[in-house]
Amino acid sequence: MTNKLYNSSFTKNSFLGIAAKLSKPEQENILAELFEQLLLFDKIIISTDKDNETLAFLIYKLGLDTVVRLVRSGYVQFSIKSAMIFTSTGRRREDGTIDESVIYNQPPISGGSLHGDEIDPSTNVYRGLKMLGIDKKERNRLINIIVPKYVNDNNFELGGNVAKVILDAYTNNNLEQLGLPFHKDPFDLNIEERKILFQLGNTILDSSMLAKNNYKSYNNYEHIEIQKKNLENIGKAYNVSKNVSEILKIENTPDLKNLYLENSFDMSDIFKIRHLSSAKYFRNWINSVGENANSYEVTEAYLSEINGHKKFFNTISGKFIKNTFTFGATTGLGSLLGGPVGAVVGAAATPIANIGIDYSLGLLEEYVLEGLIEGKNPKSYIDKLKIEINKTK
Repeated sequence: MTNKLYNSSFTKNSFLGIAAKLSKPEQENILAELFEQLLLFDKIIISTDKDNETLAFLIYKLGLDTVVRLVRSGYVQFSIKSAMIFTSTGRRREDGTIDESVIYNQPPISGGSLHGDEIDPSTNVYRGLKMLGIDKKERNRLINIIVPKYVNDNNFELGGNVAKVILDAYTNNNLEQLGLPFHKDPFDLNIEERKILFQLGNTILDSSMLAKNNYKSYNNYEHIEIQKKNLENIGKAYNVSKNVSEILKIENTPDLKNLYLENSFDMSDIFKIRHLSSAKYFRNWINSVGENANSYEVTEAYLSEINGHKKFFNTISGKFIKNTFTFGATTGLGSLLGGPVGAVVGAAATPIANIGIDYSLGLLEEYVLEGLIEGKNPKSYIDKLKIEINKTK
């Protein structure tokens, strides 16, 4: 299982394919989120703009060597945000005031898409590198490294239908829970309502692309009713992040974003932390267990499962183990588990079907058993992370 996350933080407020200017706190928060994402997910798909200010920003802030290493390692990939939406807030008069009356003769939102060289990965990388004044030879070398890491997953095929997709969401009252109920004709929306529609429009475009490519999103879209059936991944990454923060809290450890913001780690430390023993196991565990459960359920499960206070074999979930050899349940496993459960499992290497006990596994139990057999569990990764944190003090 590869957990892919779509990061649109760099382009969520872009206009005409050009990224919006970010304040220093916004820049630091985006980098802290990226640091956290790189520790929780296998691959990060970063959305870029037409001129690829995203790449230029990453190189400027993190250094060329770190960015190249992130790309070469396959941790980071890029996707050009091609769909665009527009709205009007009126016409400027000669005296500098805005004539808002003209908006009622215009659709509340219109759309289009980048095309040609604007969505060509080589051109996109070239534009980003050119901002940094990198010489031609080095630029060409970097283009050869970065271009293969572009993914063709975007929604540019929406083209002229971009506005229609967004207006359909409004007229079908799918935006009611987001503050824009369908109470009037789209052409009658006032300026404030049009601004809300414009902001939600980017969310809708992202949601269609996320559903299409089975990506996760960091935004908290749990309450969104937009195309509900197709948006099951939206919000899952947010849950993962929130639940990891709760686990770290009970371990008396700062959350991952704050570890970056407080300068305990920098982005180059990613390569060491991602490869700590049990790191990949932890990513798979938290993505499978933590994306749908709330923080209370996950932290309770973490404590009870990892510390051995929950019986592994006392639930009926429809997933039966055929025999003890499936999980290597011999005397060795019994000693690993310990306690009465370990004694029962380690008693004999015979098929469980021959033992008069129901040994069906829930998802958490399965992860714990497999992890114990391999010498891995979520806590083992947290413990190793804490060792690395202490080294920085």
